[in-house]
Amino acid sequence: MRLEEIFPTPIWIFDNMNLDVDSIKFWAYEEKKKDEGRIISNVGGWQSNDYRTFDNTPLQVLVKYALKESHHIAADLGIPKSERVLENLWVNINPKYSYNQAHVHPESRLSGVFYVDAPDKSGDICFSRDNGYALGTVAPELTRYSGVEQHYPAKTNRMLIFPAWVEHHVKPNLSDDCLLYTSPSPRDKRQSR
Repeated sequence: MRLEEIFPTPIWIFDNMNLDVDSIKFWAYEEKKKDEGRIISNVGGWQSNDYRTFDNTPLQVLVKYALKESHHIAADLGIPKSERVLENLWVNINPKYSYNQAHVHPESRLSGVFYVDAPDKSGDICFSRDNGYALGTVAPELTRYSGVEQHYPAKTNRMLIFPAWVEHHVKPNLSDDCLLYTSPSPRDKRQSR
């Protein structure tokens, strides 16, 4: 007998990145004062407009790190390194009870999240798949094969990179503090806006 897994979904996790989160946090709150932001998937929180240039911001180091790692990840997914750019990034600040609805990033090949300030119970990121048939009928006990949702807790100085086609959402922030995170989105040069 042999076991083969088809259609695996990778999530790359980088912990303890040792970035200067205090500088990023200060910068993000200053940006929030300047711009009312936008509403896309966020409910109750603030989401910045896209940032497409990162020079002279505390995001430079994060962007450089995400781009460097995305080259290795692109190879795992079969995306040519020559077509890698980090085209945009945005900031989310979720106060208590705020969350982000389920969505994908259709113009990207990879997406990511970096937690700048993530208190306990501030909102897990959840990845989901359409597997309702297996849930409760064929496979009433959830396993890694039959489960429809996988949670990762928000953690300061943690970055996750994942395929952009994976549906994801952020659970409500149940802490008394704000969850602050950025979403770098490495994109295919040919699909750039």
